[in-house]
Amino acid sequence: MSQNLKTGLIELTSHLIQIPSVNPPGYTVNIAGFIRDWLGERGFKSEFREYAKDKPNVIARVGRGKPVLILNGHMDVVPPGDDSRWVYPPFSGKIVEGRIYGRGATDMKGGLAVIMMVFTELAPLIERQGSGTLIFSATADEETGGHPGVEALVRDGVLVGDAAIVAEPSGSSRYYIGEKGLCQVKLVTRGRPAHGSLPILGENAIMKLAAAIARAEELINEFNKGIKLPSELTEAIRNSAEVYLEAARASGLNLTLSDFERVVGTVSFNPGVVRGGSKINMVPDYAELELDMRVPPGVSPSQVINHLRSGLSGIADVEVLDTSEPNYTSPGEVIVRIIHEGIERVLGATPRPIIVTGATDGRYLRARGIPTVVYGPGELALAHAYNEYVTVDDLVRTHDVMLYAIRRFFGIPA
Repeated sequence: MSQNLKTGLIELTSHLIQIPSVNPPGYTVNIAGFIRDWLGERGFKSEFREYAKDKPNVIARVGRGKPVLILNGHMDVVPPGDDSRWVYPPFSGKIVEGRIYGRGATDMKGGLAVIMMVFTELAPLIERQGSGTLIFSATADEETGGHPGVEALVRDGVLVGDAAIVAEPSGSSRYYIGEKGLCQVKLVTRGRPAHGSLPILGENAIMKLAAAIARAEELINEFNKGIKLPSELTEAIRNSAEVYLEAARASGLNLTLSDFERVVGTVSFNPGVVRGGSKINMVPDYAELELDMRVPPGVSPSQVINHLRSGLSGIADVEVLDTSEPNYTSPGEVIVRIIHEGIERVLGATPRPIIVTGATDGRYLRARGIPTVVYGPGELALAHAYNEYVTVDDLVRTHDVMLYAIRRFFGIPA
């Protein structure tokens, strides 16, 4: 990368951080306007697609015909929290000793800057060569589900292609080929009210809920024993466990590789919110638990829900809150192979495909049958953290790998 390009990438990342796009409320009008103007100054037309008020998505495309490659990044960021806990103001975009600080630096203004630069660099070559279509998409609302963002764009056929790269933070030598699914349910128990001094006259819904939680955990442990993971994900699951273990040890936690292999490869169990009772001296007649579970590839949330309902029959009602299917892209897909190859050849590093426990907008693309790789600058552990930053080295390295991979995808000589 030339010094001018490097300087431009650094300045662009810093400028994007300086445009607050906090979610909630997730308004993207200002940052979307900046991106549209930035592209326009470089000769590229773009359009707004808006599915929720003040949350436009920016779409630009060049070239014609197949193959079609989508570059995607989201514009919204999580709230900064307590400003006093930041070394530098959260929307300063401060550049210090090779790091760019601010909310969204890692998740994912850095990745957004990379795909903006790559798009403008390669677009003229793709148009001139007539080797396919490249789509750039800066999207809304990922931090709260992506419904008026990538989900709507995929549903309406705006984002449809032969492959996609989502520039979420993976780190320059890692890439995500899949993610666990979401299975969030509510366990509800009902009792009979009575005076707290005579609990024998009532039926305590909180006590029933406690028993239901214990039974639910037993049921999930039982379910996990029967899981068979796709064999082509063996390497990615081990890599994922190693990455999470490294982060845990850095935080001083005494965990093992097998602990994290279980986390990645089984249904997790996290009772997140409990509600029940209305007064200390009353026997509660209602109690509920909001339960969060993450589901590995090879398992459907509906299987988990059916197993819980069967095992909790007569104990608790199971109500579905939210689900999404686990998803992955086969390691044999072209887009996966060329990102892998790019890390090896451009960086001289050992590529590490992984499965993540959370969700990205990549799930909507994969659900449409689009092979998708998540690859971008930043460390996942820094996302949503105080003093979030992205390193200049990671910006440059992921930029160079992405440039290599996209050239290979379209058959553009280096």
